[in-house]
Amino acid sequence: MDTSISILFLTALTIGVTHVILGPDHYLPFIVLSKAGKWSLTKTMLITMICGVGHVIGSVVLGFLGVLLSMNLQRLEIIESIRGDWAGWLLTFFGFVYLV
Repeated sequence: MDTSISILFLTALTIGVTHVILGPDHYLPFIVLSKAGKWSLTKTMLITMICGVGHVIGSVVLGFLGVLLSMNLQRLEIIESIRGDWAGWLLTFFGFVYLV
């Protein structure tokens, strides 16, 4: 592997792990759902992995859209905040439905 690719990979890995560790909102819901639903470790890991991949793909797609459409940073922040609001409301709705 090329040295620059190795450095890029290790940097992305470090940022990704730090991002997850410092953000309990990235793992706590899965722990709670796993305990409440009495999921196996395999099921918990699979669902967490699928959601993580979706999270990364969504971020990458937004990044590509920003580059392809030549959006400035302010517009991208607006889209990101709207996406975050929708995600928050959907998680709240899911939690309420699960409670009921």
